[in-house]
Amino acid sequence: MFGRSAVTRRRFSLLPAVLFVVAALAGVTALARDAAAQSLTGTVRDSVSRASVPGVIVILLDSAGGTVARNLANERGEYRVLIGAAARTVRFVRIGFQPRELAIPPHRGADVTLDATMFALPNMLQPVRVIASSLCAGRKDNASAMGLWEQVRAGLLATVVARESNPAVLHRLGYERVMDGNSSRIEMMRVRADSADTTATTFFAAHSAKDLVRYGFSTDSGSAGTFFGPDADVLLNDYFVGAYCFDVSGAPRSRPNQVGLHFAPAEHRRERIDIDGTLWIDTLARALKEVEFKYVGMSVGAMRFSPGGRISFRAMPNGVVLIDQWSLRLVSARPDTVLNPKGVLEFRNWLYADETGGELARASWRDGTHWKAPLGALRVQAQNRDGTPASGVVIALAATDYFGITDATGAVEIKELVPGPYAVRVVDPRVAALGIGLSTPLKFTATRDTTTVAKLTISTAELFVADRCVASHQVKTVPPGASFVIGRAIMPDGSAVVGATVSFAIRPKGGSDNTAPWQWIKEDVKTGDDGMFQACYGWTPQSEVLIRVHLGEGLVDIDVTEPFVSDLVVLKIPVFPTARSNP
Repeated sequence: MFGRSAVTRRRFSLLPAVLFVVAALAGVTALARDAAAQSLTGTVRDSVSRASVPGVIVILLDSAGGTVARNLANERGEYRVLIGAAARTVRFVRIGFQPRELAIPPHRGADVTLDATMFALPNMLQPVRVIASSLCAGRKDNASAMGLWEQVRAGLLATVVARESNPAVLHRLGYERVMDGNSSRIEMMRVRADSADTTATTFFAAHSAKDLVRYGFSTDSGSAGTFFGPDADVLLNDYFVGAYCFDVSGAPRSRPNQVGLHFAPAEHRRERIDIDGTLWIDTLARALKEVEFKYVGMSVGAMRFSPGGRISFRAMPNGVVLIDQWSLRLVSARPDTVLNPKGVLEFRNWLYADETGGELARASWRDGTHWKAPLGALRVQAQNRDGTPASGVVIALAATDYFGITDATGAVEIKELVPGPYAVRVVDPRVAALGIGLSTPLKFTATRDTTTVAKLTISTAELFVADRCVASHQVKTVPPGASFVIGRAIMPDGSAVVGATVSFAIRPKGGSDNTAPWQWIKEDVKTGDDGMFQACYGWTPQSEVLIRVHLGEGLVDIDVTEPFVSDLVVLKIPVFPTARSNP
């Protein structure tokens, strides 16, 4: 996680107890697949073209209109759902089509076949009669807006039924992006595999619609706190519908063949964070495409960073509708010191937008259906400095879980890259224990459905340390035949020891009774923000080195002695701060 400030203490994340929480569908049983049970089966077709209609929600209802069972038609329009004893009618629902309700044919303990046809709506703005909320201003498009809402409800319901009746094995990727100020240019990005492949939803909201309507979409007022967002269940809930006003929104040129249903809170309350957004529908594909929203009720300064979120929907080949992308954009702060006009150093917070979200990389179902997202890829041809293929080298992308190993020809391909900027690293096992990779000059920006091709000359850990020595002004040039030390000082909890003084001494290597004096190097170094330090000197493999970590006055120094068995010494030094005893 990136550093936080009081501006935004928590944001959208894939971790528990924040905006969207990834969770398995425990207890959901695919009853419709139980071949031994009595079932209602059939095929749904378009009433005019006679083409099969995929993704239709099939709902069995009792005499009071309550749901008994439901399932989703596959890519061929075929469905199968268990007939409960209370089932009387079956309702067929799909976005872009007029709902259809039929009586279940008589049955005596046997499976029943019931084919159905559905009428495709000429447009998505079929008016419906509604009783408008007294909190919402009367509009000419109220009837059309609520007609569009009925279509949106069908699209949202498809995502809910899909996860119940035909759950997929999903592989998700989560990311965090730091933006350049309040722009959309990505300055830094981290990517992590959210989990191993598992049967689960992509995400669901951390709070119920009732709680979000009652308390708002943030735990605190203003710009601070934990922010939340809606999922399909929240948007479908009557509490949400009753608290928001709806109107039809025209689509910009960037959204051809789309129409929007705008929603806004029916009333604004002080010290409450709410959302104002639009649900977008593709009128040609007859599919729900996206929900985008912005937060309202935040401070004027925070609103300059366009805080809000988006959720993208995708219809899969088997008729299932999944959420394939989700993100939230908020504002964070980075503390810094500046020299004010009076020449006095003072602390200030530099604000920047950041975005946290996720992508569905791939999905698979028990029927053999597979889907892969149109993500980016990197293909690298690696060579050694002498021009020979660099085989068996681990190539990784900084601040991510992405990596690959070059083959005998020096080639490697890394796939499923979330769009954004990346820096390439070489993983040397000698320094990997320090949690670092060797930096390279190769940087690129991944884009969807595109493979970036690049060549890379492999460096060594010794050259990596040499570059650090020169960059930190420890030496102007590294002497020929030099030996190298690189290390990291860490606290018991794994955090870095920052700003400690590290000194070095050398002596000829001897036996256990070696009493030769240590020869101290005049120059000290400081551990960086990551606890790292390095040294480059003309030491020989027949020597041993003493590294002393000085934590400060009143604390015991940490001494570590290490022989040079090669030209590189790598150390991870655990530090336990201990007060000096009085003499």
